[in-house]
Amino acid sequence: MSGVLGALFGIAVPAALVLIWLLFRTGGFKRQPLDAPPGGDWTFTGERFIDPKSGELLEVWFRARTGERAYVRARM
Repeated sequence: MSGVLGALFGIAVPAALVLIWLLFRTGGFKRQPLDAPPGGDWTFTGERFIDPKSGELLEVWFRARTGERAYVRARM
């Protein structure tokens, strides 16, 4: 039984590393910008930047409870 678990572990770990690499190598795990602020427990950080891919002006919103950041299209 130990040999089977060792073989499974030997396959699972490299497969997981490849999957993680595929998700993050081109930013495939990023969220799309939102059209409106996410909700009441989010706060605007004051940060704004031009998204290099789309050229849009984005605002950064922060959720203190979870540490998440959200990117919202800036309203002009």
